[in-house]
Amino acid sequence: IFIGFAPNLNILCALTHNMQLTNKIPHVSLANMTGIADQEPETAASVNLDRFEPPEFLLAKLNSRIRDMMNTALRAHGLKLVEWRALQCLNEGNHPLTVAELAELTVIDRTVASRLVDKMAARGFIKKETMTHDKRFSSITLTQSGRRRFEQCDGSTRAARNKLFKGISDNDLEDLQRLIHHLHANSLRTDWKSNQM
Repeated sequence: IFIGFAPNLNILCALTHNMQLTNKIPHVSLANMTGIADQEPETAASVNLDRFEPPEFLLAKLNSRIRDMMNTALRAHGLKLVEWRALQCLNEGNHPLTVAELAELTVIDRTVASRLVDKMAARGFIKKETMTHDKRFSSITLTQSGRRRFEQCDGSTRAARNKLFKGISDNDLEDLQRLIHHLHANSLRTDWKSNQM
């Protein structure tokens, strides 16, 4: 299994979620996947993975291409993919997030997320305030400037995603999302080490 496998799945899930906003595809929240992972797997014949090019490698390769594609689309707006994703999370949630929550949603390390927050706060896109009830933590909110920048990116990111999913039907996207969620759930299972897969 490749290191970073789950982040690849999260990025793909995020992209399929973005397509759902346009195509009205039923959405299953990533937040529910932890519960799914704890459920007993369905009994099924084991797939012969030796017959295929390693799917996890293909996901990693696709993840790299998606990053390049989205960074190219966002360059004109002065953003990178991880910065746009942070703005997206704050815009969609419409409520403050902690650094830890933002790190989970953007699929980056907490230390990296902390530096990202400071950088974006310095640019005026987000506001970072120490929580009154616990000064160890900060509350992250989207500023009007950050919201405007995110909205300015919409045409570029939508065009990039439409190119990525060109020729793929709603049914294809539903199948893709189902498979990604299934793989993500498998990756979260607590017994995979003991079973040695």
